[in-house]
Amino acid sequence: MRHIILANWKMSPSKPREAQELFNNIKVVIGRLRAVQVLLAPPALFLHSLAATYSGNKVLFAAQKISPHEGQAHTGSLSAQQFANSGASHCLIGHSEGDDTIDALRVKTFLALKYGLIPIVFIGESKRDNSGDYLLVVREQVLSALQELSPTQLGEIVFCYEPVWAIGQKEALSAYDVQSMALYIRKILVEEYGAATARKVRVLYGGSVSSDNIVDILKIVDLDGVAVGRVSADAEEFIELLKIANKA
Repeated sequence: MRHIILANWKMSPSKPREAQELFNNIKVVIGRLRAVQVLLAPPALFLHSLAATYSGNKVLFAAQKISPHEGQAHTGSLSAQQFANSGASHCLIGHSEGDDTIDALRVKTFLALKYGLIPIVFIGESKRDNSGDYLLVVREQVLSALQELSPTQLGEIVFCYEPVWAIGQKEALSAYDVQSMALYIRKILVEEYGAATARKVRVLYGGSVSSDNIVDILKIVDLDGVAVGRVSADAEEFIELLKIANKA
C-alpha cells in the first residue's frame, strides 16, 4: 500500500507561474516513485490550472477549505461542488489555521461526500494535560465529523491527527506518541462503528514532518501517511522527503 503524502502549500507561492514551476518539479519526480501517493492542496486560485495540466494518477488535488453552505448567497466562499468541478478529489476540513467549529466538521464532511470529495478531517488538541482531557477533545472531533454519514460513507474518511501545539516546532511528536494517538482514533472507531469500518478509515499524522523524521513516522503500523506543510512548498526539500518516503 502506498504512503499518502498530503502537501499543504497554504498561501504559497504568490504567483501562478511559480505554482506551475513548483508543481512541474514535483510531478517529474513523483512519476518515478511507486510507494507514495501525493495529495496536493494548493491555494484555491491555482488548483484548477494545475489539475488541468496533469493527466497522471500519482498526484490528486485537494481543496484547502470548503464552505459549509450550498447556496449562492455567500460572497467569497467556495463550495464543495465548485471544487469537485474544478479538479479536486479531496478537501481539508478542520485545519487548525481555519475557523471550523465542531459543528462545521459535521456539516463540511457531509457536504464533501455529497459532492464527491473525500474529506481529510484534521483533529487534534490545542494543548496536552495530565488529566487526559485532550483525549476527550479528539474523541468529540472524530464523532462530530462522522455524525451525518451512512455506514457505507464511513470508509471514505481520512483523519489527520495534527496536535495544534506541535505545528511549526523543530521536532515532530515522538513515534510512540503518534502511534498511541493513531491507536486511540481507531479504538474510537471500533467502539462506535465496529472493527471492519475502523480498518477502512485512513489516518495521517501532521505536525513538523520533515525528511529527518519521515522514516520513523511511516514505520508506524496504524498510520497511512503524513501531512506536510511548509516543507511541501519548497521543491528541493519536498522532493527529498518524497524520495525518502518512497523507500520507507
